Amino acid sequence: MTPEGAEVLDRYRELRKHVEGVRAGVDTVRARIREQLAKFAELEVAARRAKARYQQVLPKHVAGNLDEQVATAAKEELAKAEADLAESKALLQALETELPKLQGQVPNSANLEAARRAAWEAIWRDLKAQVPNDVAHVVARIYAALLAYQPDASYSAALAALCPDPPSREDCRPLIEQLAGQYSIPL
Repeated sequence: MTPEGAEVLDRYRELRKHVEGVRAGVDTVRARIREQLAKFAELEVAARRAKARYQQVLPKHVAGNLDEQVATAAKEELAKAEADLAESKALLQALETELPKLQGQVPNSANLEAARRAAWEAIWRDLKAQVPNDVAHVVARIYAALLAYQPDASYSAALAALCPDPPSREDCRPLIEQLAGQYSIPL
């Protein structure tokens, strides 16, 4: 493979690795947002209950019908529930702010596709360079003989003489996977 071709493959590998990393980060943040939304809902319910309990206890305490410790415990429970809720809300907002930033880091799919195509072109050029030079001369001679025999023959007919049973698209899939493994590029 030429140094330029190797560089093209390296760029594609790096871009693909970057995309996969960013997508994994986006998925992680989305999962954390879902978890945090569930936790926030639970904390909201707990805060409402603590507030309702404190509102029931406060008049009894003011009237002197309730022990100071019970009123203090209800007040502390409310303060803790509100603090937990505020902390959860701040974390949720931070995650919701982080998500668009991560999504903005995902390269344009057209850029990824262009890099993928460039990588496969480099592979194609490398494979083409492995074909001995005299093959082109042999194909030209086959084509010339074919034209003398059948004047309206196409060049692809000369190629068909070398490969009478070309692989179908389905047959090429395992070959593509094999080449991707050989050249260490993701599919």
